[in-house]
Amino acid sequence: MNRLRANKMQHFNEPLPLPFLKLDKEGNILYYSTLALEHFDLREDNIKSIVDEESYEKLLKYSSDHQTRELQMELVFKSRKTPLALYEVHMVWDDDLYANMLLIPKDGSNQLLVEKMAALQQRLASTDFELYEQREELEQILARLHELSGPFIPLTEKMSLIPLFGDITEEKIHIISQSCLQSVFSGEYEDILIDFTAVGEVEVKGMEKFVLLLKTLHLMTGKKIKIIGIKPNTAKVLNQFSLDGCMEFDHSLKQVLHRYFTKE
Repeated sequence: MNRLRANKMQHFNEPLPLPFLKLDKEGNILYYSTLALEHFDLREDNIKSIVDEESYEKLLKYSSDHQTRELQMELVFKSRKTPLALYEVHMVWDDDLYANMLLIPKDGSNQLLVEKMAALQQRLASTDFELYEQREELEQILARLHELSGPFIPLTEKMSLIPLFGDITEEKIHIISQSCLQSVFSGEYEDILIDFTAVGEVEVKGMEKFVLLLKTLHLMTGKKIKIIGIKPNTAKVLNQFSLDGCMEFDHSLKQVLHRYFTKE
C-alpha cells in the first residue's frame, strides 16, 4: 500500500464523466480523475478533507468491514461550487484493500421539472383557453422529463451507462431511444449497461419499444447489452421476447464497475 502511497496522489488518465477517487484504507487519495479535481480541493489528499464530519463517520462505519466489498451510500462533500453538496457514492474494494469510488452529484433537477409540470397541468385545467396557450410548453416539458428518465452517460471511451427511471412507457422509450442511438452512433462504444434499478411499472407497449432499442444497440455494438438491477417479474416479461445473444443480466451496477476497475 505503501507502494502506491510512495508515489503520492496521481491523476487517473482514463476520461470519465463523473468524479472518481481511489483510496487506501486510511482514506488517503491515491488516484483522482479530472472531474474529481474540478469538483473538490484535493490539496490535503485525504477523503476527510472533502466530506463533512457526519459523512466521514458514516463512511468509516460502512467501510470498516472489508468483507462488504461493494457499497452504495449518499455522502455530503465540500465541493468547489458549494460548501455542502450531496453525492451518491458507489464504492468497490479491490483485492489489495483499495477503495474505488464513483461519485454521482444529486442536484434535484428532475424534481424541479416534475413540480413545474404539475403546476402547469393544474393551470391548464382551469380553462380551455389556457390549455390551448400552454399545450406546447407542456409537451416540451414532458419530452424533456422523458429524456432525463434515461440519460446516456459515457463512462469511458468504450463503455456507457443508461440508467432508467420511473415507469416504462412507449412514449418514454421512444424519446430515450432517439438520444441514446445518436450517442452510440457518434461514438465507439462496445459495452452498453442499462440499469433497471429505479424502474417502476412496465407497460407492454413500452417493453416492446425497449426490446427494439435493445436489438438495435446489439447490432450497432456487436456485443451483448448488459441489463442491470432488473426485477424478477420484469425479467420474466423480457424473456418472452426473442433476445438470444442480445443481452445478459447483471445483479447490480456495483458488480459491473467492480469488474471493470479491478480489470484496469
